[in-house]
Amino acid sequence: MVSAIHILSTGLGAAFLLGLLPEAWRGRAHLVTLAALALMSAIALSWVLAFAFDGQQTVDVFTAGVSPPFAINLRLGMAEAALSLTVCLSGLLSALYLKTSLITQGRRAMAVLLIAVMAFCGIILTRDIFNLFVFVELSVVSVGGLVLLSDDNRALGAGFKYLIVSQVVSILMLLGVIFLYHAGGTLNIDTLTAANAAGIGTGGLAFFLLLMAVVAEAKPVPANGWALDIYQAAHPAFSALFSAAAGTAALFAVDKVLVMGGPTWPPVVAGIGLFSFVAANVLGLSQTHDRRLLGYSSIAQIGLVLGVVGLKDVVGEHYLFIAGGILVAHAVAKAGMFWLSGLVAERKLSAWAVLRKNPILLFAFATFVALLVGLPPFPGFYAKWELIHALMAQDRVVLVALILLGALLEATYLMRWFGYALKRGADLEPVQFEVRKVAVVLTAALGGWGLGYVWGELSGHANLLHSMALLFALGFVVLDGLPAWVKNTVAIAGMSAFFYVSYPGYDPLQLIFASIILLGGAAIFVAGYHERGRRLGFYPSAMLMYAGLAMLIVADTTFQFFAAWEVLTVGSYFLILRGKESEPHALSYIVFSLGGAFALMAGFALASGGVSEFAIQGLSDVAAEAAPWVFVLLAVGFMTKTAAIGLHIWLPGAHAEAETDVSPMVSGILLKAGLFGLFTLLMTMGKTQMYGVELTHVLMWIGAISALLGNLMAVFQEDAKRLLAYSSIGQMGYALFGLAMMNHLGWLMALMFVINHYVYKSMLFLSVGGVAKRTGTKLMYRMGGLITLMPLSFVAVLIGIIAMSGVPPLSGFGGRWIFYNAIMTAEYKLPILIIFLSGPIAFLYLFRLIHTIFLGQLKDEHRRITEAPFWIVVPQMLFVAFLLGFAVVPGLALRHVDAYIAQFFVGGGLSWDGLTITSPFGYWSPVSIMIVTGAIFAVLLAWLVFLNHKAQKVKQFNIVFAAERPHRPETTHFAWNFYAPYRKAFGFLLKPYATWFWDGVAGAFHGVAETARRFYTGDGQVYAFHMLGFVLVVYLIAMGM
Repeated sequence: MVSAIHILSTGLGAAFLLGLLPEAWRGRAHLVTLAALALMSAIALSWVLAFAFDGQQTVDVFTAGVSPPFAINLRLGMAEAALSLTVCLSGLLSALYLKTSLITQGRRAMAVLLIAVMAFCGIILTRDIFNLFVFVELSVVSVGGLVLLSDDNRALGAGFKYLIVSQVVSILMLLGVIFLYHAGGTLNIDTLTAANAAGIGTGGLAFFLLLMAVVAEAKPVPANGWALDIYQAAHPAFSALFSAAAGTAALFAVDKVLVMGGPTWPPVVAGIGLFSFVAANVLGLSQTHDRRLLGYSSIAQIGLVLGVVGLKDVVGEHYLFIAGGILVAHAVAKAGMFWLSGLVAERKLSAWAVLRKNPILLFAFATFVALLVGLPPFPGFYAKWELIHALMAQDRVVLVALILLGALLEATYLMRWFGYALKRGADLEPVQFEVRKVAVVLTAALGGWGLGYVWGELSGHANLLHSMALLFALGFVVLDGLPAWVKNTVAIAGMSAFFYVSYPGYDPLQLIFASIILLGGAAIFVAGYHERGRRLGFYPSAMLMYAGLAMLIVADTTFQFFAAWEVLTVGSYFLILRGKESEPHALSYIVFSLGGAFALMAGFALASGGVSEFAIQGLSDVAAEAAPWVFVLLAVGFMTKTAAIGLHIWLPGAHAEAETDVSPMVSGILLKAGLFGLFTLLMTMGKTQMYGVELTHVLMWIGAISALLGNLMAVFQEDAKRLLAYSSIGQMGYALFGLAMMNHLGWLMALMFVINHYVYKSMLFLSVGGVAKRTGTKLMYRMGGLITLMPLSFVAVLIGIIAMSGVPPLSGFGGRWIFYNAIMTAEYKLPILIIFLSGPIAFLYLFRLIHTIFLGQLKDEHRRITEAPFWIVVPQMLFVAFLLGFAVVPGLALRHVDAYIAQFFVGGGLSWDGLTITSPFGYWSPVSIMIVTGAIFAVLLAWLVFLNHKAQKVKQFNIVFAAERPHRPETTHFAWNFYAPYRKAFGFLLKPYATWFWDGVAGAFHGVAETARRFYTGDGQVYAFHMLGFVLVVYLIAMGM
């Protein structure tokens, strides 16, 4: 093995060699720089591999051939090797990225870069506090010089501010070193720790000064204004190195120094770190400058790792896995983001829309965002899962709340940024990106995926990148350049094959959901044959969602369940974001979804008592004192997906603005994830009380109110797709109500709604989407009279609203019949009354939907339109056939699941005698109902046809408009403001109270961010006072004053 000291000697020697080269050899000097950094990286990598695969033990390298205190020693373990590799690779890729600037500046700039990388590695490797001071000083000098590589006029000022603050830090560090040496008689960290030098005489104050100096290098809030100015003004390749390498070195220095202070100081460091994590993410919310925003994110991520360092004793054996996972994810992602920023000409966030011209860069951007947010399958996902469980095991609930809040805030501005890149700047000109810089960015992105695999192997859980469903979905990233019809065929075949292979392992409940997700999803994909071209990005997104759903229903452990939940959330977010006007709605969706996911994580951690690999069935054995909180957290998390009232504000826009075949996916299929979660919760935990309140009763009320208000809001929509979206809120309310009744027929009714809602809502969204494609509008008052031009779409809508309304003979009536039987044994009557009121209200919007689109007068501009596209009509007809068949033989789907539910309730099930279904209160004969209803329909239809010869066709405008001239053209259409009188009666229920509330929450955070940002004045002297004030405040807090 090559000695670790050669990581330092290579950098130092190459820097001196560059000084000997002729000034004209700038290209060769750059090659020497790259070769030196590559060799440093190779040495570090060889040690990482030796530790990982050869059982190599930690080694000490003695610089003068003797042990301390007579010489300085370096230490190399797995942590040091991995972090040195991170630093060296960051330097190597940045040097490659900086080729033009370095050659322009000459060999001196290259020497400074080498010294910077060497100094960062020295900070990681050294075990001597004075040697640590020397390496810190070298890093200060080199950083100050490298800042000047930027063409930004503010770079000089940023570098000068950095030097001012660094002198304050250097004074603190040197004083700490001197007095610690006085107290302990040595400079070796291990000897000082063993001698408890920090507890001898002035050693305590000396240790504090040294600790604050190394903590300051980690840029904690509020002593970090200088760092933000560097991130904003420096060359992006240097900012990448500064964030990935300097931050990594500073954190490891804190880790080494902290052990000298005993048990008093780790909580202080944890507090500093977590405060920085939350505060920096709050400040980032209102930031519009891309590199400064990356600076806030860097400070936040480093703050989180600093918090983990302070919590080392709490997280125990998982410390390196957790801290390392967050740190390497941050290093790779932040370096990649800064390198990406160098390819974007302007500094506003919306300028990143230029990346759309290069799918590789857009893929890299998505990868970096996922790395920072901590999404699967990346290291941060595994690390945060273990961190939350470790903290919950020690009852550190407040810390869990702070970490999850900070993570949600960071996800908010990162996802908003990604939305800008994907949706803003529609008229951008094509841009040519330098291949060398694109290669650097792509290397970082692929490195992130590689680290995801490594952390999956180290996690002790099932590696997510071994999941066939997830790998199949990710395969579409590679296939994305193929024609859409090819990918569509592969998707349908893959989902059908996956269902066929998995079928024997499903229980009856899983089978219902799997049929909807896999076979139902394949049916919706048939509509995708209408699309031409390559349809870039659609199939990876859709298949990610379906992969997550397929993984969800077979999850055995809370980790598997949560991972699947995150995967389906990410995929559905990308799908929703594809809509033409969907950017704000997609952001709302992902924020609520991640908030719900974090609630699930906290609930699972609390339920397991901190055990990270915990069987879902173990929820039935949760400790009594924790059970109510677990129930609430999990229920809230699941209800974010079902869009229960109060958590619903993302749904209307997300469904209405989605593409034609995406709306049925997110409405007919995605919402079922929340219902499956609620089934799982209630099957394991059952009835649970909190302070004497039955929580299932609360769920019943939420379901009833969701049904009422969802239907009521649907009534007054002018947009047909938005009407159907609000209708989904109401329909999910019915299902939630049935589950919360906690009886056999209530659950069976909920499952009936699961099936019916998928079929008729998918059909209706496709029908309305097809009409919108032909008419060019989703507004109902701009339609009318389309029955003769689009008869198949009319039939699909007619069948759909009959099924949804619950009247004979279709399966909706069967669901209604089961519901009426279920409520006969329900314990609570008032929520039932609300549910009954919701039914007639639903009729109003269903009548409006079919009447205003297909009946009445035909618009002049629509006289030449034709039926909806063939491939959009085909799945509608499949759904019509299914509804008719399911109405006749519902037992094919329900008989086995009815028996399955019987294990959770004593009695109350249905009796299946041939085609007749009997309950304790009556019977349901689907075939008889179909025959009677069909006969009545045939008689009435014949009578209407007979009378039709007497009918007078009313021509356009053969009406009287109250003897007044209309104010606007739309007011000539009867569908405009269709139910205006009802609005006067129910208007108070339609006010967007939930939207106002969440807007107020968001506004409060943005207001705090805008106010707090004024703290950073840009004055170097003020920043120096910030540093001194920070040290003083920390000292006073630590001393209990």
